Amino acid sequence: MRNRVGALIAVAGLALALVSLYLPWLRTDGGDQITALGITEIIDVRSVAPVLFLGLVVLLFLVGVTAVTRLGAFAAAGVVVSLVVLAAHLAFVWTLMSSTGGDEPTLSGLPTGASVTFGPWVAALGFVLVAAGSAWAARAAEYVFPDVEAHGAHGAHRAHEDG
Repeated sequence: MRNRVGALIAVAGLALALVSLYLPWLRTDGGDQITALGITEIIDVRSVAPVLFLGLVVLLFLVGVTAVTRLGAFAAAGVVVSLVVLAAHLAFVWTLMSSTGGDEPTLSGLPTGASVTFGPWVAALGFVLVAAGSAWAARAAEYVFPDVEAHGAHGAHRAHEDG
């Protein structure tokens, strides 16, 4: 049961991170709001977009497998991948913040006078929930090998000695 709760927390976190793509990430002086998807149209992220997309797809796969199975290896991998994604996300948010309101922006193409809103923080919370839920699921998961389960601990030991 604890494995399922952790997996559900990870699923909720991933859903929150994906929903944040449609939330406002920037607000301009004119009151316009720009979503994460809108930012990708403003700045040139074509070089890193495949990596970001691949990270989300891998995370989606790991969280999905964790949610429908009790395999601890997938949950543990989900922790590692979500922490890497969180670190990359926070690095991007730092870059985004340093590019708004400064004299020398790191990212070119952003509107003058733009400020970071709550969208990136919702995504970060989602990635934290994925990591926490995956860690909980990994801790509660079963780490039993099929041959050990089928033959019992002594049968598997004897089979290993025989061959």
